[in-house]
Amino acid sequence: GVSVASVCHVAWGQVVARTSGREEVVYGTVLLGRMQGGEGAERAMGLFMNTLPVKVRVGEEGAAASVRGMQEQLGELLRHEQASLALAQRCSGVAAPTPLFTSLLNYRHSAERRPARSVEQARVGQGMQRLHGDERNNYPLTLSIDDVGEEFWLYVHVDASVGSERVCRYMHRALESLVEALDSQPAKPLRTLEVMPEAERQQAIYEWNATKADYPRDRCVHELFEQQVEQTPEAMAVVCGEARLTYGELNRRANQLAHYLRQLGVGPDARVAICADRGVEMMLAVLAVFKAGAAYVPLDPQYPAERLRYMLEDSAPVVLLTQGRWRSLLPPLDERVAVIDLDAPAPAWPPLPISNPTPDGVGSRRLAYLIYTSGSTGQPKGVMVEQRGMINHLYAKLADLQLRQTDVVAQTASPSFDISVWQMLAGLLVGGQVQIVEARQAHDPQQLWLALQAAGVTVWETVPSLLEAMLGEVGDRQAGVASLRWVLVTGEACAVGLWR
Repeated sequence: GVSVASVCHVAWGQVVARTSGREEVVYGTVLLGRMQGGEGAERAMGLFMNTLPVKVRVGEEGAAASVRGMQEQLGELLRHEQASLALAQRCSGVAAPTPLFTSLLNYRHSAERRPARSVEQARVGQGMQRLHGDERNNYPLTLSIDDVGEEFWLYVHVDASVGSERVCRYMHRALESLVEALDSQPAKPLRTLEVMPEAERQQAIYEWNATKADYPRDRCVHELFEQQVEQTPEAMAVVCGEARLTYGELNRRANQLAHYLRQLGVGPDARVAICADRGVEMMLAVLAVFKAGAAYVPLDPQYPAERLRYMLEDSAPVVLLTQGRWRSLLPPLDERVAVIDLDAPAPAWPPLPISNPTPDGVGSRRLAYLIYTSGSTGQPKGVMVEQRGMINHLYAKLADLQLRQTDVVAQTASPSFDISVWQMLAGLLVGGQVQIVEARQAHDPQQLWLALQAAGVTVWETVPSLLEAMLGEVGDRQAGVASLRWVLVTGEACAVGLWR
């Protein structure tokens, strides 16, 4: 009980809606212009065609109801086929110069399929030869449908980067799914009908998501670090200012602290809070917590006291590792929570073995760290990350950045931000060096630039605002950081000018 044109208009509305991510769309439809052209219009020569808007909602309404609704809408539109598009725009409430629509449907009845002839064959009359023919319009996307009675031909004009054949395939699939629904499930909601062809759906969902990669999912990060220690014990592992530790030195000191944590009752899934400056002590503490089989909870000493109090109460740590200058900022703790001063004169803890501890119950499904969200929508939320998730992320970084033993990774992020995890640990899995940039340098564009140069940093992650400030501060007055292989820009939108 409806025209084929109505079916095609609904199908095109589906394509426009699904490719633009909108539930309600407006597109233009071409009207012949002669039905309301007045007496004698059928004999008059010239172009009467007009373009007016059609509105389609791809929601819960059933397929049959949608097609009937379109039939009514097109019938109403015929009453206005002589109205100008400028008038339609004024009535719409969409202020110029914003276009009322940017895609067009031209449904046309043709006596026969237009023959696809070569230029040499395209003779249109005695002594006349067709040289060239082309169709143009002002719309970014146009679909023309030739209805020749028993066949339908789709012609698409669109930017080559999109691809006309691809749009044709969408329309073809939209028509198939709509006709199937009208035939067997007329009440099926329009939004559930398919538009994407099966081949592209297979590509988008399965081929492009074939991201399975092999990584040591059954290992813990400290075990992988210990393997690297055996290979390069004398290589420099971490540098911060004047403090420098080789792989062997870092491992031995972390082992002693880990044995001490075990004596204090630290074990799998226990939380150890760390409130310290970014530096060698922070790296030492994180590795020791892993070696003890536990999870660390980073507490940025620059945070407000109330936030630190909340995180301590919520995470319920069994031990707090801190530095003397920050202890007074922290709230009183339960007497059962042991407090260890990382800066205390040696020995900060009793002489203990330097061998790698092997606590029971440690595995890749155990908690690695507990990190808190910003709390911008309320109280901060503690996010628990297991060893296997952390390892997965670290190995993705190793693959993406192709990290190697010669790399120097800048560690600039607060340990309360999760990008600090890969900055601290990824380089240690391949024998690289972690260059910890002290806080006073990390927040000063000029000092940070000099620090990157002096350390020969090869991998550096930053936010666009700091990068822009640095480039503005340094300008052309100083040489670049020649050692850099990667600059990762994250956290904010990066303007094109800044990227260039």
